[in-house]
Amino acid sequence: MRIRNYITAIMLLAATQTAHADVSFSMQAEAEAQNTPQGWKAVELPQGLPAFTAANTFDITDFGAATTSTDNTAAIQAALDAAHQAGGGMVIVPAGEWLFGRITIGSHTVLHLCAGATLKLLAYADQPDHTTKTPYITDKKGATDIVIEGESAETSVIEGQGGPWWDAVEAKESGLQRGSIIRFYQGERHLFRHFRLQNAPGTNLTLGQSGKGAHNTVHDVHIYAPASSASDPSHNTDGIPIWTQYCNIYNCTIDTGDDNVVTDSDAQYIHVWNCDFKAGHGASLGSYTKNMHHIIYENLTFDGTDCGFRLKSNTDRSGDVHDIIFRNCAMQNVATPIQITAWYDKVPDSPEEAAASPETKISTTPEYHNILIQNVTVTGYNTKKSNEKNYNGIMIYGRPESYVYDVTFDNVKISHRNGVRLFFCKDIKFINGCTFTKTFTNTTVEATASDLSEVMEHSYEAAYTWNKESTGIKSVTSGKPSSSDVYHSLNGHRTKNPSKGIYIHQGKKVIIK
Repeated sequence: MRIRNYITAIMLLAATQTAHADVSFSMQAEAEAQNTPQGWKAVELPQGLPAFTAANTFDITDFGAATTSTDNTAAIQAALDAAHQAGGGMVIVPAGEWLFGRITIGSHTVLHLCAGATLKLLAYADQPDHTTKTPYITDKKGATDIVIEGESAETSVIEGQGGPWWDAVEAKESGLQRGSIIRFYQGERHLFRHFRLQNAPGTNLTLGQSGKGAHNTVHDVHIYAPASSASDPSHNTDGIPIWTQYCNIYNCTIDTGDDNVVTDSDAQYIHVWNCDFKAGHGASLGSYTKNMHHIIYENLTFDGTDCGFRLKSNTDRSGDVHDIIFRNCAMQNVATPIQITAWYDKVPDSPEEAAASPETKISTTPEYHNILIQNVTVTGYNTKKSNEKNYNGIMIYGRPESYVYDVTFDNVKISHRNGVRLFFCKDIKFINGCTFTKTFTNTTVEATASDLSEVMEHSYEAAYTWNKESTGIKSVTSGKPSSSDVYHSLNGHRTKNPSKGIYIHQGKKVIIK
């Protein structure tokens, strides 16, 4: 009997070596693609991974997984546990479709999806608990140095079967909770590469929690769910939400129903580059923005996203937000290209109303500053009207108790149906050839113009410089203004014959007495 068992073990070992001889593993490409901004600490890649041999490579089928099974969770978990008990290892998901539920991964483990492999979440109807937000793929407590990888974003897939979950959101199902498909909470040095996430019940790939789970690298990952504006939309299917420090995200395509990539509280030293954003809410920051700084979005393309660069929060969830860069990006048919708002979900009826009742500034009041928007082009949007407050080429909306300040637009060229709205902001600078075309009125403000008044939808308590012309408040104390000059009331109404009151004229607030 011992001889037979020994021979069987040798045959299984040989079969494993043969079946997976073409699965190779290297992180050399990641090391060469680090792209660390000057002055930042480099993102750390997984460390201490073992040399992968037949002894620590585990095929899920050896633990009972089958494409005919209605639930492979236990088999996949057994393979992951074997890798953990071996001090680290590689778990192989072969070609085929594998239904599964929630699994946890230990330190120094690689979960490898072969070409043609699909990990498919159990259907909504087959999950008995719809009120647990636990992620489907997560880390064992404190686990470090984990890799989830495929062989390409076209052939290695994680399918969420999210449709019934989105229907449950629309039906306002009581107690509904939707866990992220992938989320690692506490450990560090994680790598995600070469696979596709699609149709998530909720968020897709969430990095960290409360500042823990740092040092993540994500590249060549494609994320898809129906747009929030689709006839059968997905809901809150954020592509990559970030709640921690030191993350590199590059060469990804994200086409989803909420934020494409979003940084939230405790996100610091985040670098996102060379990505394509399609449907979604763009390159976002917030709405939770406590302890958030040093974030760079660059070399991105946006095609049909709802938003481009969007910083959003409110007085119960923010703080000092600074050192933000958005540069070298191109937007096509983006509804709201640039929006910076401290009024997330609570926009006042008018800035005058907000000014009449300023709040006391506290530690969670949004304070946005030191923001650079550089080398950005925007074209193609010609849909919703300017009186719909959220659809403007540029909108900055600070608070009377906390102005947005020190925002620089450097070589930014925007062509958009609607114009500009600036409220409660100062030290806003447009430099180095910025232009703005309001296509609805076919009005173009060139870099040589004196100000943005021709494309200003509405401004209030806003000071900016355009081609080195400063705006501010000046008083007209004598004489009647020329009838050939154009003035705007604080409600945005254009007039050439203003009566007594406060108006905007050539980008300045004017008091006519």
